[in-house]
Amino acid sequence: MKYLLLAALAGYAVAAIHAVLAFVNKRRAADRTANVSLALGFAAHTCALAVDWARDGHYPLFSFRETLSFLAWTLAIAYFVASLRYRINALGVLTMPLATFLVTASLLVRDGSTTATAANVTGGVASWLFPIHTTLVIFAYASFFVVFAASLMYLWQERELKLKTFGSFFHRLPPLSTVDDIGQTAAGIGFTLLSLGIITGIIWSSERTGRMWHNDPKEIFALITWVLYLTMIHYRAQWRGRRAAWVGVVGFALVLFTFLGTRLMGGYHVFG
Repeated sequence: MKYLLLAALAGYAVAAIHAVLAFVNKRRAADRTANVSLALGFAAHTCALAVDWARDGHYPLFSFRETLSFLAWTLAIAYFVASLRYRINALGVLTMPLATFLVTASLLVRDGSTTATAANVTGGVASWLFPIHTTLVIFAYASFFVVFAASLMYLWQERELKLKTFGSFFHRLPPLSTVDDIGQTAAGIGFTLLSLGIITGIIWSSERTGRMWHNDPKEIFALITWVLYLTMIHYRAQWRGRRAAWVGVVGFALVLFTFLGTRLMGGYHVFG
């Protein structure tokens, strides 16, 4: 529902502004306002997704518009989890503006009717796997964004330490060890979710078309992304710190291309 999504946008926008103010000025009042606004925006967003699901009669992850909105929702969840686990709010400076942008884009994008697509995709014995597959993949993308954000924080701090400049933002970021742990933990979670998403997608595709692999651009780049994060996790002990941070940046670039770039290349994944 558009009004609920507009309410979510307002909550995310206020949260983004106050998250930046809290980071720059270190004001607790701004931080509290950001958290309350985020919670209200998330509640409205959850209701919007539920209403759309009930109104349209299909899981809200078929069109590009729906996918953008759902990704913003998962980013809010990822931020909640990271904040509760590590008690840091610096992630909000990157996460909240992105969530705001995604919701704005979902309101502006105009898709065609998804009824025919939904009816086609949800047919078959394993149709129940489609929402599981798509949800797992989108949550994996949100986790990889946390890896990306942690990587940027690590590289920024390391640069400050190397140059011995120690600007004002340096003291507002969590310690390097904490940032590294955030990135490694989020990478493990994202890799697990992506693995499960790929497995459920293969099963669903096999039941739907009789083929497990279609040489689709999204499938190919998802597999490349999976291999990259597998390598990162496998060499975790050797790749901690700066190397892991750069892998996190490259990995998220692959995620972006898998999510957006492959849409321009066409193929089997014409939805989402």
